[in-house]
Amino acid sequence: MSHSHVLEKPKKKRPVVVQKYGGSSLATPEQVQKIARKIVERKEQGIDLVVVVSAMGKTTDEFIKLAHQVNPHPTPRELDMLISVGERISISMVTLAINATGKFQAISFTGSQIGLVTDTNHTNARIVEIKGHRLREALAEDKIVVIAGFQGVSTTKEITTLGRGGSDTTAVALAAALEADSCEILSDVDGIYTADPRFINEAQRLDVVDYDLALEMSAAGARMLHKAAVEFAQKHNISLSLGLSATGEVGTIVTRQNMSDLSPTGVVVDSDLVVFRMSDAGGAVPNLLPRLSAERFDVKLWQYLAGTALLACSGAEACRIEALCRKMDVKFSIERDKALLSLIGTGVGVGTPAAGRFFKVLAKFAISLSAVLSGELFLKVLVERDAADTARKIVHDEFFNP
Repeated sequence: MSHSHVLEKPKKKRPVVVQKYGGSSLATPEQVQKIARKIVERKEQGIDLVVVVSAMGKTTDEFIKLAHQVNPHPTPRELDMLISVGERISISMVTLAINATGKFQAISFTGSQIGLVTDTNHTNARIVEIKGHRLREALAEDKIVVIAGFQGVSTTKEITTLGRGGSDTTAVALAAALEADSCEILSDVDGIYTADPRFINEAQRLDVVDYDLALEMSAAGARMLHKAAVEFAQKHNISLSLGLSATGEVGTIVTRQNMSDLSPTGVVVDSDLVVFRMSDAGGAVPNLLPRLSAERFDVKLWQYLAGTALLACSGAEACRIEALCRKMDVKFSIERDKALLSLIGTGVGVGTPAAGRFFKVLAKFAISLSAVLSGELFLKVLVERDAADTARKIVHDEFFNP
């Protein structure tokens, strides 16, 4: 007589959701409590929840100022030691607030505690791997896990930070490591717009944006998403939901989509710009290029032609580039009165009808250009900083409010 074995149904795996909350939505204890209630509501939907947080308010900027008060040229290692503290304050505050609701148990971890391993680049590190044993154990115990964004531990056991907007990258990397069902980037802007809505009232929100276009927009200086986060999401095919931290409402999805439609996506201005004009006396400039690449400098614009070069970088990067130029005996002058105006989209490069309209409208309003950079998905021009707001407005009107 044979006994039939009744197989137990495997337990259904709970969906895994990674959420990231920006610093401006955690600026005060009251805001922290409000976000904690939102997190609890999300957890009540029967999911495994990982929450990545940034430093409260403008803490990171304040720490950087503090460092410069005692040392005008702080060493990157010590700067990382200092600025990584901001997220530690946040995780403990958010965890305390969640636990005070009495509904779920939360636990906080730093980047190093979850084994978020980076390369050895201080203040601009890249994630190498996430070990995540403690994180998975806490999720198995049905805890809400609160993680410090923006920070990790290097392969040489040093505290590192991931650069501006690095909490977005932490969230996406965690979503990849956990094979999460969704990754929600929540801040005080509910998505990606055709222009920065703080400056252009008529800016329109985009429902879906392709990875490549989101990458170009963030590289051009749009603040809604960190460039490294988009690169990570694209590599691991993770759809990003961008929404409002106050409501949890999603405005834009960043994912892979068909880009056959030839049209502009947005207009971006980057005013955080320092321009180096270099003369190639003695042939030093070509030797500079491999160094810029090897040391991962964030170069926003590069042009080299018959003995002269033009390089644009962020204000934060200018000191390093200046030091490198002096070391390599490159003659240079510096301009701090320029901005980069970018038109992002498919079919916008020089020689397209879109580019024709772009240059025509700038000429009509007498906006002078000192450099032009063109690619498959972008058209960038260097303009006077004083004219940047006008330039953004007229280009946006031309393409999005005809």
